[in-house]
Amino acid sequence: MKVTNETSIIVKHGKDGKHSRGYYYEGPQGQQLFRTRREDYQKNQSPKQKWNSLSFAAAQKQLTPLWNNEQQAALIVQEWKDAMRIGPNNRSYPTAKGWKLAMLQKQWKLDNPFEAWYEQYLAEISQKAAEKTASEDTSDYMLRHQAEILEAQAAALRAQLKARHQQ
Repeated sequence: MKVTNETSIIVKHGKDGKHSRGYYYEGPQGQQLFRTRREDYQKNQSPKQKWNSLSFAAAQKQLTPLWNNEQQAALIVQEWKDAMRIGPNNRSYPTAKGWKLAMLQKQWKLDNPFEAWYEQYLAEISQKAAEKTASEDTSDYMLRHQAEILEAQAAALRAQLKARHQQ
């Protein structure tokens, strides 16, 4: 879409605000253009990325009240200095807040190992799929998907039965 300005001096770049549907950019001839873009690309994450995002969110949630308390903040700075700015994976952190965030994130990952989290994640997804297929307003895609899963399970059981009878 072509956008015209009253004054050609001011050319907008980027998004107007947090909730904008798109962003402004400059075309090849210097004209100002506007492009809409889907903002759901953050939702397409691999399980490992989701696990990392959860660890970051949990660490950030813990860090905010700690950092807002002056005594706790002073204690964090002292721990950071005692650790000689070295955090997880022998990486140096320039700020105490970043160091504490990395430490909390590492602690969350130790408390919630990926394998156990992934099993729970898969169980949750299959439960949601079962709930969707059991509801009255189930989509054709979901019914087809569940039928394919059941057919694959049935084929695997038939193969297992055939293998037993051949022995």
